[in-house]
Amino acid sequence: MPDLYDVAVVGRGLIGAAAARHLAESGIKVVLIGPDEPFDRRASSGPFCSHPDEGRITRVAGRTAIWSQLAARSIERYPDIAARSGISFHNPCGLVTSSPKATEWIKNSEIAGGNARASEVQWVLEKTGISLDNGHPVLYEGEPAGYINPRRLVEAQTALAKTAGATIVNHPASSRKKTRSGYEVIGKWGSCGARRMLLTTGAFGSELLTHALDLQRMQRTTVTAEIPFDPALPSLICVDPPDERLDEIYWVPPLQYRDGRVALKIGGSLRNSVPVSQKELTKWFQGDGDPTEVDALKNSLMSLLPNVQIESWAQKPCVVTNTASDHPYIGWVEEGVAAAIGGCGSAAKSSDEIGRLASTLFRSEGWSDALSTSHFEPVFA
Repeated sequence: MPDLYDVAVVGRGLIGAAAARHLAESGIKVVLIGPDEPFDRRASSGPFCSHPDEGRITRVAGRTAIWSQLAARSIERYPDIAARSGISFHNPCGLVTSSPKATEWIKNSEIAGGNARASEVQWVLEKTGISLDNGHPVLYEGEPAGYINPRRLVEAQTALAKTAGATIVNHPASSRKKTRSGYEVIGKWGSCGARRMLLTTGAFGSELLTHALDLQRMQRTTVTAEIPFDPALPSLICVDPPDERLDEIYWVPPLQYRDGRVALKIGGSLRNSVPVSQKELTKWFQGDGDPTEVDALKNSLMSLLPNVQIESWAQKPCVVTNTASDHPYIGWVEEGVAAAIGGCGSAAKSSDEIGRLASTLFRSEGWSDALSTSHFEPVFA
């Protein structure tokens, strides 16, 4: 067997790349294993992920105080990650949220040092052109809220991990087995040995777990609408949007996508949607998403921005991985194997702190954070 690593991080997404960076920069010998983005998702058998995208909302105001603190800690390190990697990924364009729990979100923001404040529908309309009429309280959060480019954040974290001495394997792991010295991680590329493992495989990777975690894999569809760039348009979260088939939507304001279009991305969740198995997700990622969800998202966007001219539409599938606790699982799942899994639709912005917390499991000092491990305890199915 080749060189023995201290830790094998399996899953090279937002959380895995962050964890590998923190491990490597603390002097731990780490290998980060995970494939590049599929060239053609329709012809790929996976594993898939949700980070191959150009925009994800970032904010401090969250639905729990824990999420707000995870976000604030991550956002504080954005400038350092960008400066040292030379890769920019953050646009602090602000955020508007319309939700029955907006007041609670503002309190969570205050706990974490954020600047979210109550706002008015008329102010939002005058400043941004967004027509909100769902009857819920409104909050506005200024800089550093806005959006990040998750592709570029993974690229930045991976580059810094490599600079700190991490080995990068740009291929998926298909299995693992116990050895005298720890574990052997195996894929079509070969294998490598590590004393311990950290699984950051998102909605996939169940074959690497001895006991299944309690995860709800929720199919989601995202739509991009080609519209003119508008520097005044913030990110948005809206509960009970104009189309009643949806219970919540979000959008990331117009930015340039790889096909050359300048487009706004909108996503959400259909009411009464149900979880699916990992096996079902492969076929889902090879397709075009849910046509009902696409239609509802289009209707909501045109109602919220009635004066915007839309040049073209595009769509693609996505996935949200929910946990039983509504917080990410960060902890040991068997001897020598830990997991940092379950973003609950909120992990992209907070991924650096989730990865950092996961990395502390492997350090000699162990977990010594003010946030209790009880918030992140993995739950088995």
